[in-house]
Amino acid sequence: MGICCSREGGRLELEEAEGWFPWKQDDFLQEQLSGAAGVSMHTKQGWKGVNQDAMAVCQDFAGHKGQIFCGVFDGHGPHGREVARHVRDALPAKLSSSLAAPKTEEDAPSSNADLDSSFDKSDDSTTFSDASDESQLISSWKSLIVKAFEDVDEELRLHSGIDCICSGTTAVTVVRQGDHLIISNLGDSRAVLCARNSKDRPVSVQLTTDLKPDLPGEAERILSCKGRVFAMDDEPDVPRLWLPDQDAPGLAMARAFGDFCLKNHGLICTPEVYYRKLSEKDDFLVLATDGIWDVLSNKEVVKIVSSASDRSKAAKQLVERAVRAWRRKFPTSMVDDCAAVCLFLKPAVPSEEENTMKPPHASVLSFTGSFRKALSGGGEAEEGTAVWKALEGVARVNSVIRLPRMLSRRWRSGSMDENNNGQESSKIEQESSKTDQESSKID
Repeated sequence: MGICCSREGGRLELEEAEGWFPWKQDDFLQEQLSGAAGVSMHTKQGWKGVNQDAMAVCQDFAGHKGQIFCGVFDGHGPHGREVARHVRDALPAKLSSSLAAPKTEEDAPSSNADLDSSFDKSDDSTTFSDASDESQLISSWKSLIVKAFEDVDEELRLHSGIDCICSGTTAVTVVRQGDHLIISNLGDSRAVLCARNSKDRPVSVQLTTDLKPDLPGEAERILSCKGRVFAMDDEPDVPRLWLPDQDAPGLAMARAFGDFCLKNHGLICTPEVYYRKLSEKDDFLVLATDGIWDVLSNKEVVKIVSSASDRSKAAKQLVERAVRAWRRKFPTSMVDDCAAVCLFLKPAVPSEEENTMKPPHASVLSFTGSFRKALSGGGEAEEGTAVWKALEGVARVNSVIRLPRMLSRRWRSGSMDENNNGQESSKIEQESSKTDQESSKID
């Protein structure tokens, strides 16, 4: 599945041993994350092979209480799964070490007092005396983040042991420090904020730009490095990045980790860094891979998450809704991998029933690990032996280099699919009806 969660100051391994059911891990993890950090996260494998999406959530990030890191990574190419997981683990560790022990005073994004802002204590969040202080903080954060991204990319090339010539990953991350959001984007994953308008209705605010090869600034850089940008005849709406003298690899983004065959021809690993000062009207942030955004608009995503009665299940409902949208809009195409992290910006207000009936949370809140088994009713399906295909209708891939994926286990047999199709179809219809009713409350 590609999930990694941790909390500084202690780590509890959740073993995938026999008798330790993965869906119980997921429910337990989601309950703790939702209560302690205001986070919901979920991923589901598509129909193209192994799940190449990965996610990370780190509480008390860089040793600062209340600070949180979230990230979503969308791998592509023959070894995209390995690249996404490597970056998922390496990037927060690299950034955390830079923030925890800056080499010079100028490298530090802010003082320790500034960083020790708590999620549950908004009154204690960082404040600035003037605009210059805020500008200095943003500049310091940006330099640290850009260096961390570039260092991870260089380590990926030299020491990862992964063949990254034609494989890579996107990354969209956020660090929340009190009422400050620092968002970093590399590739075509996306961050969208839900805010309240003057009528107290939720509206979507896109915080990042999808870094496609045909964007003016990106295309200019690529062409100056002898790279080429054009779309294939059967995908006229998907511009791709190509080598100067070969119709390969056909990357559908202008920035990424890995993909070293293109690094001399316009592809870069420098992220765009964004800043937002939070207000009382900001409700939550959604980080998701393009498997979500290809079939759901920003407005639809905000409605789905806003209508979730249980915040811990918001990401799962979003992913399941995206999968249904893939099947409805593109019935002849392969569903893409989907991953989403929902970061809620305000503490949940428990109902009276929850206060009287729900037992207190356990004291242990430290998690780490990857869950590779299927979740009950969702999550990652079995890995298969199917050959990785370049194009399947409109369900595009991020790189069209024609190499097989190396998969470790057999794909689910045709008889299993036939037995499960009826049950799955009935379940999807029931969930769709229920979710649509919940979404209508917000209109």
